[in-house]
Amino acid sequence: MMKKVTLPIATVATLAAAAFGLASPAGAVGGPGGYGNAQDTINALQAQGFNVQLNGAAVYPLSGCKVTGIEGTHNDNINSAGTLIDPTKFTTVWVDISCKGG
Repeated sequence: MMKKVTLPIATVATLAAAAFGLASPAGAVGGPGGYGNAQDTINALQAQGFNVQLNGAAVYPLSGCKVTGIEGTHNDNINSAGTLIDPTKFTTVWVDISCKGG
């Protein structure tokens, strides 16, 4: 069963907004589904220390793809704020993407 994640997405939005100098978290992960483009989301997750895998047919550039979900953010190495507890532990999240033409 697929679960939608809200708290970790807020964390991703905050990091992406800080990294890209956006005025609000909504600007970093706005768009359909509230996640934004795939490249920005992947960059933000990797900056947090996550290993990122893609679900969906990737068409490059990924900035032209939208994120439809993020899976794998509920495990024993992620705290209630959605951040890694032990950054040395390999933790994978899966980003569901939808790309035009792919």
